[in-house]
Amino acid sequence: MSDAFTALAALVALGAPIVAGPVGVVDAKPVLALHGTEAAGASRSIEIAYRDGEIAGRLGVDRATMRYEDLPGQFVEALVAVEDASFERHMGLDPAGLGRAVIGALVGRSDAGGGSTLTQQLAKNALVGDSATLERKVAEAIVAVMTESVASKDEIIESYANAVYFGRRSDGAANAARNWFGRDWDALTLPEHAFLAGVLRAPSGLDPLRSAERAKARRDHVLSRMAEVGFIDAAARDAAQAADIAVAPPPPPPRAGAAPNDPNYWALSEARRFLGTGSYLDQAADRAFPTTIDADAQAMAQRALDAVLEPVNRRLPDAALGRVPERVIDRAAESPEALWLAADRVVARLPDGFLRVIAGRDGPIVEPRDPVDTTGATAADAPAPAIAAPELPRGAQLGDVFVLLPNGEVQGRPRVQGALVAIDLGTNEVIASVGGTRSWASGFDRTRALRQPGSAFKPFVWLAALEGGVRPEDWVLNGPITVTVGNEVWSPGNYDGGGGSYTPVFTALERSYNQVAARLALHVGMEEVRRVAVSASLYPPDERGLLFPSASIGAVETSPYRMALGMAALDPRTSDIASREHLEDLERMMRGVVLRGTAAGAFANGPEGVIGKTGTSQEHRDNWFVGRTGDLAFAVWIGRDDDDPLPSINGRRATGGSFAAPIAASFLREARAAGITTATIEAPLFAAEAMPYWLEPEPEPEPEPRSGGGWWAGRFDGQRGDPYAGAAPADEWRPGWAQ
Repeated sequence: MSDAFTALAALVALGAPIVAGPVGVVDAKPVLALHGTEAAGASRSIEIAYRDGEIAGRLGVDRATMRYEDLPGQFVEALVAVEDASFERHMGLDPAGLGRAVIGALVGRSDAGGGSTLTQQLAKNALVGDSATLERKVAEAIVAVMTESVASKDEIIESYANAVYFGRRSDGAANAARNWFGRDWDALTLPEHAFLAGVLRAPSGLDPLRSAERAKARRDHVLSRMAEVGFIDAAARDAAQAADIAVAPPPPPPRAGAAPNDPNYWALSEARRFLGTGSYLDQAADRAFPTTIDADAQAMAQRALDAVLEPVNRRLPDAALGRVPERVIDRAAESPEALWLAADRVVARLPDGFLRVIAGRDGPIVEPRDPVDTTGATAADAPAPAIAAPELPRGAQLGDVFVLLPNGEVQGRPRVQGALVAIDLGTNEVIASVGGTRSWASGFDRTRALRQPGSAFKPFVWLAALEGGVRPEDWVLNGPITVTVGNEVWSPGNYDGGGGSYTPVFTALERSYNQVAARLALHVGMEEVRRVAVSASLYPPDERGLLFPSASIGAVETSPYRMALGMAALDPRTSDIASREHLEDLERMMRGVVLRGTAAGAFANGPEGVIGKTGTSQEHRDNWFVGRTGDLAFAVWIGRDDDDPLPSINGRRATGGSFAAPIAASFLREARAAGITTATIEAPLFAAEAMPYWLEPEPEPEPEPRSGGGWWAGRFDGQRGDPYAGAAPADEWRPGWAQ
């Protein structure tokens, strides 16, 4: 091994900690397995099952792969010559190639090469990704070196050939020869092998039907490189370069495949998180991969979400699913297949009976309804569907892609989305995980998306306060508060704009008073609030945002999945994050939220035995309802992917109580009827007390805090007294936070 390579390998080893976060644990074996042969198990799909055995669908792609011994030697030589001439000599990295690339970049040469070996390119395609960042490049180098340590050169070539895209919908080498030349690999000639090795650089731009000159120049360059490294002689090079490139007609454009229904799609999304490469490879081909998702609960969660989201989304114009380039639209008459190839990149999977529709210059362009025939005609040659011209959503622009439903309605990406997660408290397993509506339009799974929890975070503040000595019946000032952190001044208000009087702690949670949340959090200290939230798995241990006062009203983002975990962690029967007494007190207060607080309207028709908390983030961007029954923990989130405010509902701003809580109530009613949740929480409510006349709001402002005392209201125990009695001692306060 050269001294240069040894030095470079040492630098890569030192750089390993840099990429530990972005790429996780680097393992070379999945690089090979992911794009290996059928024997490696990487080119097959597997069935995914619900917990009762019902099949949700399949993950993975069934596609042919090629073994090294089936790859023509001339193609392998062409590939090595043009991509990595020192392939047989290096151990994953080529210092000389890297040096040429660096020098070329410094002097502005475009022909100096990229410096990446075939092994590095395999690592990029299979595991690391193509982001041009220092971390990714270091990760690529690490994986390349590790791959060389566990694989033979033949195995690396085999995996590379199965990983790269040859163009014309040829993912891997198996179909590339037939898609380009209409023949199998063993029937190709030297110039055709050279073309296929060269076309990998830019499959679309090097298509001879689009640019014969560029395609020939690239092929001839590959042949010249083969001669330079000694794979062919000059006579063979000259003869091959004199040959024409006669490619076959392109395969017909694809039609959108059938998409799984929404509940199944989200179940597959959940399964994908737990289906690591190792488990996938070990999975028997004739056995479905089991999940914890309950098929009935999943369907109920989807119905509850759709029932609220669909009417709201009908009030707003759908967003386009994507956009076809203007130049493709203008060339649609002469190249109709290019139009639908472009549309396929936007939306490739649709429910049965749906058609893609594009906003053209003269109106909507509807995808032909008839399937592709076997005579060489494409879908674009088929007759247009016999329906009236559809009406596109308001604001549609040239090239926007939507879908046409069988009933003639045009849909795109819905503006308002949601998520619902339910966890079985007996097993602590997710039994329902729905990441949105219209999964065919937007497959982004929002169960793990980070959003502000708003007031849904307050149970954790109240629990921290209980642990810090606050009692549910204590009276606390529900009035203006100003907090200074550095140069920032924070002064939260209550949603209803009220405040200025004293209120019991339990009533403040039921009515979700922000000003009380801030007082309680700062009374016990934000570090204690952070401890409770982290212990409940609501945030990672290194979340520093929880130390800011605004965290007390839910300004720090978390996900619906973590919120459901947090609700499970508040179960007095099993939790160890706080004393059972305080968890039971919190349970009683959260039952008050459902029976007489901000969620009372949503649960007026049941079900009984539910506790929870509503949440609404700043400017009504996020709506939440989180809670528990006796055997389920759950979280419901509603919001927009673009983070704009939610629309008003029946003239009222959307809140957790008016939007998310009805979804939870609907889901729980159906789940209760089906026996999915049977246990109830019957915690007694705290007695609602009339506020004493001497605690009614007064016109004078809140008194200044005394020296050495806090400005929390303290305890009154039903008698009038010093409003600062019982407040935290001076050493518990952080200077400058209270004014």
